[in-house]
Amino acid sequence: MLMVSDPMPVRRAVRRLVAVGSAIAAMAGISACRGLTSVEASFDNVSDSLDFYAINGAPPGAPTAINLYSGIASHANQVFAYDIAFDINAAGSVVLIPARLLATQFSTPYSVGLQRVAGTSFSALDHAPKDGYVVDSVLVVGVGAVVAIESHDAARCGFAIKGQTYFSKLVITSVDLTTRKIGTKIGVDRNCGFRSFADGRPKD
Repeated sequence: MLMVSDPMPVRRAVRRLVAVGSAIAAMAGISACRGLTSVEASFDNVSDSLDFYAINGAPPGAPTAINLYSGIASHANQVFAYDIAFDINAAGSVVLIPARLLATQFSTPYSVGLQRVAGTSFSALDHAPKDGYVVDSVLVVGVGAVVAIESHDAARCGFAIKGQTYFSKLVITSVDLTTRKIGTKIGVDRNCGFRSFADGRPKD
């Protein structure tokens, strides 16, 4: 005679498996959502004091431009591997020039937005402004002027979850009209979409 076992324990086991599976799926879903909205920074913020020369009147090969992400000061040339170049106008003020303004029709560097942040010092500017940047336009500033910079570098930030730009700050510390030399201090947050300039690894 064929004996049929009690189906109840089997049903209870199936229910438990379904419940466990549902809980795992729910936790995975929560983790995925957190991953999209809570991105941790990968790099520490950096700052340095750097000297540049005006592109008009600079010694041959002298640094006249800066790639902010790498921190490399270089001579502004037709490779356009930099964010901004430096010049000095007839009044002795510093002229900040986004790379696109110097590019030819055969080269299209990424856009760079600039804005002067009045009423603050370099150290006091702890977050880049959310808006107010003027894209691909020269900015004329004097000694002591603090500037916020937004770099639209698609090669580095095009697929970033938190934002498609990275932010920097700059202050003009000196201008030597005789040598055409410009002193600066520059801080960079290389984490795409983060705006904090706090020391170490930023949180936002």
